[in-house]
Amino acid sequence: MRIFFIVCAVLGTIGAIGLFVMLLGFRVKVNLGFTLPKGKTIPIEKFIPQTIYGYTVFIAVIGYAGLLLYPLDMPWFFLVPILLMSGMIVNFIGAHFLLPAFENFWGGKKPAPEEIEGVTATAIENISGDGYGRVRIKRNDRKYIYDCISVYHTDIMKGEEVTVITGEGELLFVQKQDEIFEVLKEENQNV
Repeated sequence: MRIFFIVCAVLGTIGAIGLFVMLLGFRVKVNLGFTLPKGKTIPIEKFIPQTIYGYTVFIAVIGYAGLLLYPLDMPWFFLVPILLMSGMIVNFIGAHFLLPAFENFWGGKKPAPEEIEGVTATAIENISGDGYGRVRIKRNDRKYIYDCISVYHTDIMKGEEVTVITGEGELLFVQKQDEIFEVLKEENQNV
């Protein structure tokens, strides 16, 4: 158990130093070269850290949670799943509650879906016709990221330009540029 204590202390320290360095203003984009599978109805990928901030928070939480649980003298096969779940839960809370609150405080509130209807956005990941994805909207020299669904259930590739049709909360309904004309052509040919 002494090794477990040392590992947790090192992980917590590395994570805390990493967060401190990033809070000083260093912006680092790290891509590990893999994409996470997306859930059809539950966004499981939101629980898994995907940025350097997420990795450092994950490491720090595992380290400090391990130090908190160390006095309980639990076997490692109980501790490891608890530590992993605690890291994922903290990342989820940070991504869904703390980060939007910080962005609202620091850079202003995201535009409401009604304000951006008809605006052109860029897909920042592949959006499957039966699933969801994310788009980036540039407005007033700021970039905003929204979850979205394809209106006509067509696949949208990363980097493709789309038009915002409507939205609901943080979820937008988008279509490809000029997709309505393709749909109307198909309907006319079927008639």
